[in-house]
This record gives sequence, C-alpha cells and structure tokens, in this order.
Amino acid sequence: MKRAGIDETFVRDLVRDQHPDLADLEIRPGSLGLEQPTLRLGDELAVHLPMTERAPALLNKEFRWLPELAKRLPLPVPTPQRLSEPTPRFPWP
Repeated sequence: MKRAGIDETFVRDLVRDQHPDLADLEIRPGSLGLEQPTLRLGDELAVHLPMTERAPALLNKEFRWLPELAKRLPLPVPTPQRLSEPTPRFPWP
C-alpha cells in the first residue's frame, strides 16, 4: 500500500503497540479506500486506517452496526474484533 507514510512497517508498528499478540501476522495489501484504506492482517483479519476527519465516525458505525447485522442476516457479515486508541503516531482509532 502506498500512501503518505503508510506502509507495512508503519502498520506493523501500530499493531505491535496496541495488539502485540497480532504483531507477527502477515500484512498484505487490501483495498485503497479514500477514507479507510484496508490492509489484510493474517488470513482472517483486516486493519482499517481512518484517513479523514469523518472516517472515525464511520468506523464507530461499523463497530455499532455490523455485529447487529451479522445476527440478523442469513449471510456472512464481517464483524469488528478490536478498536485501537488514537496515539501521537496515528491520531485516529
């Protein structure tokens, strides 16, 4: 993923800081969304990186509603597993 300062090393450092148990999982490119680019973390997880001021609100909506939809829909719905805290290195969750 090529985005100002966002690369595998940067993402691995973010994961290691707040979720050290996941830090050794493989990181692969994912989608290059404008507000929340995504990288794959291992085989079953993804890392969303909010990149605009409104993106954290969208992320909070995902955390609120995707688990509800997963319970009600007859198809697989990805559900958020963890939410990181803002840090001096990365200002959004």
